[in-house]
Amino acid sequence: MAITNGTTNGTHNVPSKRYQAVFSSENIPSSEFQQRIEKVRNGVKAAGLAGLISFGDCWRGANVCYFTEFRPLDGVSDIANAIFFLGADTEPMLFVSKQCVHYASEVTTFDVFSFDEMRSKLEAFSKERTGTLALAGEAYIPEDLHRRIKAAIGNLRLEPHPVLAEIKAVKSEHEIALIRKASYLTDQAMEAIKEALADGQPHTERELALLADQRMLAGGAERTAYDSMVQTGYRSAFNLARPTDRVVQPGDLVMTDIGARYRGYCADGGRGFIYKTEQADARKKEIVRAAADAVEAGLAHGKPGMTASELNGFMQQALVKSGYEQYSSEARGHGTGHGTGMDPEEEAPWIGPGNKTVLRENMVFTLKATITVPDVGGLRTERIVRVTSTGLEALDVYPMELYW
Repeated sequence: MAITNGTTNGTHNVPSKRYQAVFSSENIPSSEFQQRIEKVRNGVKAAGLAGLISFGDCWRGANVCYFTEFRPLDGVSDIANAIFFLGADTEPMLFVSKQCVHYASEVTTFDVFSFDEMRSKLEAFSKERTGTLALAGEAYIPEDLHRRIKAAIGNLRLEPHPVLAEIKAVKSEHEIALIRKASYLTDQAMEAIKEALADGQPHTERELALLADQRMLAGGAERTAYDSMVQTGYRSAFNLARPTDRVVQPGDLVMTDIGARYRGYCADGGRGFIYKTEQADARKKEIVRAAADAVEAGLAHGKPGMTASELNGFMQQALVKSGYEQYSSEARGHGTGHGTGMDPEEEAPWIGPGNKTVLRENMVFTLKATITVPDVGGLRTERIVRVTSTGLEALDVYPMELYW
């Protein structure tokens, strides 16, 4: 494999000293990146594909970060984007903004080029080749990049394909350890909210979200996995919303959706609770129990060899039986979980109706149940799990039924 030495010119057979210097023992080792490339190459060949073009950006980077520690930067220019290219019989290449080539080269174990060089590289590959290039990230690749790629690949077809999603759905032991740490930090964020509310003083949604973020960052998170959500009272019946200056009131249902990003890996955690439960009516307590029971059904029945659709059926049935079907998108067929890892939401496995993906050991995904009743409140209970040889293991440990 060609290993860059911090430039787009010379290549070497070992990682550069600079790459080794910035590498941490907690990060994914360079040898694992190489193993991933070979695994995907084999998958590309087995599918009869000519190669893979994989798009990632600063928000959804997994399709690129699976192969390199480089992650695009947030911005309105091309710094926000990256393309990974792997031919079935060629060395991999990474294409990034010319402003990011040096940074990307420092943390990437193969050749890095600017987007300005992408056309010539793809044209050289495509010359006298026919067949199909798989495209990963088709749902969010910018139209300009999509058009430029198609213009460069000659007679090759560019088509969406699940080859990468299916491979990266199964996590390595290194990946699971990092997701477990991100899950722990997310649990700590919930503890920070609980501690703040224990003083009995007024607290706003914004304040609670900020305290959660601070706890995760203080514990070692590099950032939040996504914008933290805290919704109280009637606002907890909104499926997704940003926090406001509303003060949590006694008897409120509170919805939280919070996750940490640690060393490039995410937790996607959801918990709800009742604040000052003694002032809440029985229906709010039923909502908390119904969401927790649905997730428990998934934990109890999930195992390797079953399909994602079968697992979804156990949770969906529990939500329907609870009597809250009309108030739960999961009960109505939206799906009760999704893959997670380098992105909070990854393509596979999708735990939903009709999904025939077979669950395999070390797949990592969420199990979730959302109930939102207008003018009453709601919550989302979401756990991160991995498939073991016999069932499902929760990677987060915070309780699911919370009455504070």
